[in-house]
Amino acid sequence: MIGTFNDVLEAEERGVMNFTVDGRCSGCGQCCSDFLPLSKEEINRIRRYIKAHDIKEKHNNVLMQGFDMTCPFRDEVNRVCTIYRIRPEICREFKCDYDPARIDTTKKLFHQRNHFISMRETFFGDTLARRLARANAKEE
Repeated sequence: MIGTFNDVLEAEERGVMNFTVDGRCSGCGQCCSDFLPLSKEEINRIRRYIKAHDIKEKHNNVLMQGFDMTCPFRDEVNRVCTIYRIRPEICREFKCDYDPARIDTTKKLFHQRNHFISMRETFFGDTLARRLARANAKEE
């Protein structure tokens, strides 16, 4: 967990900040990103699951008006993943207090064998171009 200024500098240097509490995931959602490496099987499984459970897109940390880079399955109010039972392998494997070398190795493996996708675009059709257009329209 981040406790001192040196902890912050070390976390920044390794590219991942530790938000765990007593070595356990805090459920903070800082790792819940729109862009993740997923296999075709995971994509198909998630599509079936969201259809069967009528799961809707969530909007959380909007950087610009209408532009959200968080995972569309992150329920920020309840601090849960709405597809937790079938979440992607990278979400099951990642923990922010892992050794930086382990995080880097795991990240490389996932990127080599999977497709890097936008969760919002893939599962809800919300393309990056549409998000930018909405953001620009709201700024005018």
